[in-house]
This record gives sequence, structure tokens and C-alpha cells, in this order.
Amino acid sequence: MISSEQEVQLWTILEHLPIQVAWLNPRLQCKYANQPFSNETGLPPEALKGVRVLDSLPPEWRAALAPAVADAVRGNRARLDFSAKRADGSVAHKRATVLPQARGAGGAECDALILVSDHTESTRMRQRLRSSVNALAELKVALDAHAIVAVTDARGVITSVNQKFCSISQYGRNELIGKTHRVVNSGVHAPEFFRNLWKTISSGRIWTGEICNRAKSGSLYWVQTTIVPFLDASGRPLRYISLRVDVTQRKLLEEDSAKRAFFDELTGLPNRSLMKRRLYEAKKACARSGTYGALMFLDLDNFKEVNDTLGHESGDELLKQAGARLSALMREDDTVARAGGDEYVIIAGNLGRDEAAAVMKTQAMTERIRRELNRPYDIQQVEVHSSPSIGMVLFHGDSECDGDILKHADMALYRSKMQGKNQASLFDLALRDSILRRASTLADLRTAIARGQFRLYFQPVVDARREVIGYEALIRWLHPERGVVLPSQFIGLAEQTGLILEIGEWVLREACRRLRAWSRGAETAQWSLSVNVSARQIRDPGFPATVERLVEEWEIDPRLLRLELTESMFHTRPEQPVEVMAALKKIGIRFSMDDFGTGYSSLACLKDLPFDQLKIDRAFVRDLMTHPRGKAIARIILDLACALELHVVAEGVDSMEQFHFLEEHGCQAFQGYLFGKPEPMPEDSDVRG
Repeated sequence: MISSEQEVQLWTILEHLPIQVAWLNPRLQCKYANQPFSNETGLPPEALKGVRVLDSLPPEWRAALAPAVADAVRGNRARLDFSAKRADGSVAHKRATVLPQARGAGGAECDALILVSDHTESTRMRQRLRSSVNALAELKVALDAHAIVAVTDARGVITSVNQKFCSISQYGRNELIGKTHRVVNSGVHAPEFFRNLWKTISSGRIWTGEICNRAKSGSLYWVQTTIVPFLDASGRPLRYISLRVDVTQRKLLEEDSAKRAFFDELTGLPNRSLMKRRLYEAKKACARSGTYGALMFLDLDNFKEVNDTLGHESGDELLKQAGARLSALMREDDTVARAGGDEYVIIAGNLGRDEAAAVMKTQAMTERIRRELNRPYDIQQVEVHSSPSIGMVLFHGDSECDGDILKHADMALYRSKMQGKNQASLFDLALRDSILRRASTLADLRTAIARGQFRLYFQPVVDARREVIGYEALIRWLHPERGVVLPSQFIGLAEQTGLILEIGEWVLREACRRLRAWSRGAETAQWSLSVNVSARQIRDPGFPATVERLVEEWEIDPRLLRLELTESMFHTRPEQPVEVMAALKKIGIRFSMDDFGTGYSSLACLKDLPFDQLKIDRAFVRDLMTHPRGKAIARIILDLACALELHVVAEGVDSMEQFHFLEEHGCQAFQGYLFGKPEPMPEDSDVRG
């Protein structure tokens, strides 16, 4: 017999179960309904006693439960799933179990016990998983329809479990009863977690939360758990009942989503989002300890070459191997993240309180990284070599924002690249100022053409009689704040950014326009005009067509346009500029070798390339009268040019003594301050030699 105290405890359990419960007699009159069940009828539980409760249920409930209840009255159990609309119009998915309950000896009919659980979320999850991506679709989702139940005494010793508990834990009943839940403790939760749990339930309160347990095989599983304490007359717990639902698949999905959100799919390293979080944590730790930390920005110098020559699969393998080397090299508390592409970020904390010592530790760290990443890689049985460029920045406390730290490390990385790669550079204020000036110059440079800020200055070229035979066009940037900016201060930047193509075309157009204007004058019609051409221009596929179009557009004599090239352009892949020269010489364009003698392959250039003119670099002319071998070198250059039938222009002629020496030894043309500085030339000016 069940005592009244036990009955009260039973009803307490039924009221806290996350299911709907009703007990009907054979006439289908309600003997008991818990609050969740009565909510479906719109009546309080006490109003349902003696009522044919099925008639009070919504139509979907009545249609689903009536046949099952009739079977239960005849002694048959039934289980069914059905759907019903909620008051807000949404659909709820239900699972009902209807059990016969014997009424006593000799009873022909049974009572019916109705248990209904809500499976809306599990049904929706199954629907979502069916439509998810293939990787997630392969996950087997088993959503248990019934609770995993265990009962313990007041000390937490297990006194009974149901089959669901045995199945999920992989332990038999005899292995569980008499033990505590330590048998399935996973070690995932800290001791404080269980102290708080016991504090709650031992005070008579219900505890709800998620627990990770370990099965007999060692595998982990997660359960959504509700622990209800049974209290004695004095309010002290006698026993506890644990009601659990398996939520392992949901936790796995959450873990997978978190991994996708915070880890790089290729390398498994933290991605940029997690890196920023780790940086924030490192700054906070440094602020608490008063120590320095460092952030290093790193990229692989020849990654594009590996991608282009060996393919993207090899490039991906290089990224993975580089990431693995970095992870193995750094300390456990350091962070190695992939920022994207071939870029990695390394965050190191606890570098000490002394700034100089922190710098030394960071530099030692980057040197180890550099040595490690310079070792050959085995990529698909091919030995691949790569090197890193690294930018470093120190941080101290949390006053500096993350964006500034990353920006400063990127600035230091840029300096490493500019210094020839395979370098490590530390950020300082001078570097910041230099890069900010570069950024400001670049921003102004991008709009200089549209704003009409470029001008051509012209320096005369004279013959042995000191009469003008042509000019060299030299670009100047008339900056509104900095005044006249020389090419040496912006052409290199234009080369790096590709703006040189637009600027170079503007120079060619202005040169052609000037030649067209000269063609109208008797004294100026035969003047030539020399224009400097960059390596980026000569290697641009559209360059020959651009020159030919401008020549035709301005209707000039192409023989009067001289394009000046430097010998350094022919050190790598010389066949490409040679093809361009050959194409343009067919339409009459002439070519000069500028700065002759400053490179290492001059003789080869002169022998193999179709130059018409040679320009002696000003360095040799300057040393004519002062360096003991200056005159000898000049004579050799002039004799060589004569033998190769090349016209010679001497640059940097600033004195009559230099002029007379060069003229006596066969130099045909001269350029320098002796004859005129580079100056703007008005359209209508009457220029004379």
C-alpha cells in the first residue's frame, strides 16, 4: 500500500515532470490530471475530477488519444505521436503513451494512464539536421523520447535506474546500484560545479542544468538534467530523483559551430576572431601583472610562387606545415593564429617588467621562428623553401587599442618586406611616422593627375657646338603644401603601387604634345625629346599599343621620341623588354640606355639589345677631373660606344673643363647645369641653345 506521505511525494513528482499526465477510469472520467495536462483543457486540475476529460481537449488531442484510451481500458498499452496547434498558431509535436492500470481483482476493465511529452524541439532539430550541409547531415542524431531516470538516497548512492540510464552509460544495473554518480564523472566539470549542485539540492531546491558524463567505454555524453529532492517531514532530503534528456548531439553541433566560428578550417589554428579575443585577454593579463607582451605579424615571403608553380594544394600544405611548426615552437600559453592568406599572428605574454628585456626576448623568439620556417618543407615529395617576414610590437597593459597594436605590427612587417624579406622588424615611433608619411604621399599621389599637379621640366641636350639638339623631359610634382617634389621622392612609391602606369602614360602624352608643338617651328622641328620609362611600364602588355596610339594621335615623328631605359631592367627575363623594343623600333621609336656603367651587365646589354644611344652616368662625369681613374674610364666608355656605333650623351656636365675633355674624346652630346637646369617650358617660349 502507498502511504499518504508517499502519495503526496508521488503527486509532487508528477507536478514537476516535464510531461502531461492524466488518470481516467473506464468511463473515461478524470481521476487525476497534473497542471501541464489541465492547461490543454483550459480548466484547473480540480475542475477536471469526474469529468470526461477527452471532451475538454482540443480536437487534435481528442482525435489522437481516444482510440488509444479505449485500447487501454481493454488492457492494451499504446504509444503514438501527434501534432496540435498552440494558441499562438504554432504547431506542437507530441508523443503519448497510454497505459492500462488494473482496478483490482476481478476487474474486467482497466483505468487508463495518459503520459504526453512535448517533442517539438527534437522534431524541429531533426528537420533542421536533414536540411543541413552534408558534413552535418552525416551526424547521427538520436533524440530519446523518454527520460533517463536515476534515484539516489540522501547520500547520493544510486538505489535505482531505468534502462535508458543503463543504455547511455553502458553500465549494467548491478554495476550502478550501490555506487554514486562518480562512476560516470567525466572530469569535465570543476569540483566547484558539483559543490554548487549539492548545495542547491541539499537545501531542498530543484537543480536544473547540463552535465557531461563519461560512459563505460570512455566516451562523453551530455544530459540536460533536473534533480528533484524528496523531503521528509522536517524538510530534509530523503532521496533524489534525476530526470535526464540526452543532448549530446546538440552539444556536438554547438562545439562544431564554435570551432567553425573561431578556428581556421585549413590549419586548425585560431582564426582572426579568436585571435582578437586572445589579444584582449593577453592585454588584461599584462595589466594585472605589470608585464610586457608582444604581438608578431608574420607572412611567408614566396607563398604566391609556390601557389603559382606547384598549385593551390601545395600552397595549402605549406600553410598547414608552417602553422604546425609555429605551434610546436611557441609556449603553451602563447597564441598562434592564422589571420588569412599566408599571414599568421603570434601573441606572447609574460615577457617581464623590463622593456629592454622584453624586446630581447621577443627578438630571440622571432629569430627562432625565422630559423625554423627557413628549413625546407617536403610538399608532395618536392623540397620547397620559404622564409618569413615578421613585424613585432610590444604592448604593456590594456590602454592601447587592439586596432593600433595590429596596425603597428603590420607597419613593422611592411618594413621587413621593404628591407628584402626574411627579416624581423620591431615597431617604433619613427617607423610609424615614416609609414604615415608614405600613406599620406600615396593618398595625394592617387589624385595628383586629376588635380593637374604634375609638370614636365625640360633640360637641354646640346651638341659639340653647344647648340640645342633636344631635351630630356623630367617630371615634377607641384604639391600644394610640399612645393616642388622631385621624382626620387615619389616614383618608387608609384612603381610599388602600380600608379606608375597612369603617371607614365601622362608623361608620354605630354611629351608627344610638346613634340607636336615643336614641329611647327623652324628651329625646333628636329629637336628630340627623351622620356624615362620604368620597368613596370616596359613589362606592361599594353605599353607598345599605348605608345603607338599616342604617336598617331599627336601626329609626331616617332624618331624624335627617345625612351630611356636602365640596364637593371634586363637582369631578369630580358626577352620581354627586348620584344617591346623591337616592336616600337619598327614604328621609328629610338631607345637610350640611361645611367650606363652603374650596373653589372652593361656589355651584354650593349651587345644584345637594340639601343640607339648611350648616356654616360653623371657619377663618371663628376669624377673626371678628381678621380685618378676617372678620365681612363670615360675614354673607355667613349671608345666602346664608338666601336658599337652608338650615339653618346654625357650627363651631369657642369664645367667647361669636363665639356672640353669629353668633346676631345669623341662625345657627341652633352647634358648638365653648364647648359641649363631642368625648368618648365611655356608653350610659346622661344628656346635657344
